Amino acid sequence: MRYFRFVSKRKQKLETNPYGPGLRRLFLNLILIGMLLINGLISQDLYHWFPAPYLTFFLCSLLSMVCLLGDYILVKLSGIQENGNILRAVTDSTTHASVGALVWAVAEGYEFLGEKKKWLNVLFCAFLAASVDLDHFMAAGSLDLKKALHLQHRPPFHITSLIPAVVFLCWIIGYYRPSMKVFSLMFLASWLSHHLRDANHRGLWLAPFGHTPVFPSVVYIFLIVVLSLIVRICYCHLQTNTVHTSIFQIV
Repeated sequence: MRYFRFVSKRKQKLETNPYGPGLRRLFLNLILIGMLLINGLISQDLYHWFPAPYLTFFLCSLLSMVCLLGDYILVKLSGIQENGNILRAVTDSTTHASVGALVWAVAEGYEFLGEKKKWLNVLFCAFLAASVDLDHFMAAGSLDLKKALHLQHRPPFHITSLIPAVVFLCWIIGYYRPSMKVFSLMFLASWLSHHLRDANHRGLWLAPFGHTPVFPSVVYIFLIVVLSLIVRICYCHLQTNTVHTSIFQIV
């Protein structure tokens, strides 16, 4: 009888804290990424992409911690009845915005520390990441938070297959207005990071094919970290071909 009580308590603990079992693997992956970035100092290409590997590793670690902290707070808020919807919505949006900002901070590298336009890029990426959830109110046809959170179907901004289409369109426009190429990368970083984080609950919506399985916490956080590194490489490539590295720069 005592054994079954122990198993029951253990199961309940795992259900209330679903991030524990994979947390070690997540940090092992982060350490591996950090080692690769540091070893990149001996490679000319990697050094060009990541001239400050310690800063990149710190930002990637901070990015992972923000995801974990946001998810943990949401779990704790799930049992609150009074004003629970407001608290969960604010927490979720703040986490999405913070994740979007950090993804773009990784893309900017050490340059965002000293340039005002780079900081504006980071803040704008945070706004883009949080703006995805505006479609809840659009689909509800009301500003009522309760209606927006209890929709019968997922709203249109959560269609993941739209992201590459928008990125491609913005990139084509970028040949005539170079700042749009920067915007396309910011859109990719902010919206895809939002979708990957949402995939922890409902999967990715790859219309017209349907939804993917739900992503475990370790998987979606690792994919967001990888996304930030890929965006950084693309951004470095863009910087070598154009002088317009901010959407706030007049072109």
